[in-house]
Amino acid sequence: MNWIILLLFLWAMRRVYVLIRDSILSRKGRTVRVRYKFDARQNRALALAHPIASARALGAYANPKAPAPTAEQAQALRASLLHIIGLRASMQDDAIKAALPELLRRHWFRIDLDRLRPEDDPRAAMAFASARVAFAVRTASLLGWLDPALQWEVLFQNAQRANDCFASWEEFGAALARGRQQWIAGARADSLGAAFDEATLAQWLASRSHPWRSIPWRGQVLFEPPATS
Repeated sequence: MNWIILLLFLWAMRRVYVLIRDSILSRKGRTVRVRYKFDARQNRALALAHPIASARALGAYANPKAPAPTAEQAQALRASLLHIIGLRASMQDDAIKAALPELLRRHWFRIDLDRLRPEDDPRAAMAFASARVAFAVRTASLLGWLDPALQWEVLFQNAQRANDCFASWEEFGAALARGRQQWIAGARADSLGAAFDEATLAQWLASRSHPWRSIPWRGQVLFEPPATS
């Protein structure tokens, strides 16, 4: 019995250590591993934006027990998030909270796709948009701009769209890499993302610790539209 108590104590101490370490690293602007601690369906919806969340060292992105974004992180994210969502950078939090729910309900599926150019690859654009919507919506909730229930509603719709368009993490990831490249090539800014190529993608998919290997692409339906009479 004593050894069970000891193991539980050591496990608890490790959890405390990880939380404190991630908080310190986050405050110093250093890389924090993004751990997926929601249920399977929620993790699938969030993992679309893993390269962005990882690049931004946002531990709370997929882990409700991780430290909340610091004031510095929130400030660094603010302008970029408002630009993605389509709100003015000068808006105050109360105005954002008032405008964001209806905007997302009516226009989430157009984010980044209504600025396409004739030469853009639409599948690459879809992967890029899906990742940015996932990150923007989740982070908006972390910053207190969005009700959690609506957050998950939009995240599930966005993830279902991506799941219907692509057959695997490999296919989605390759399209995402191309989508970011064509976005930047078109003189459009992506201050949140991080560049990667198919060689990097292959390394991710070969790593047991990477969510794109551990989280299945297919699974429970992510979003079912309400039945209509």
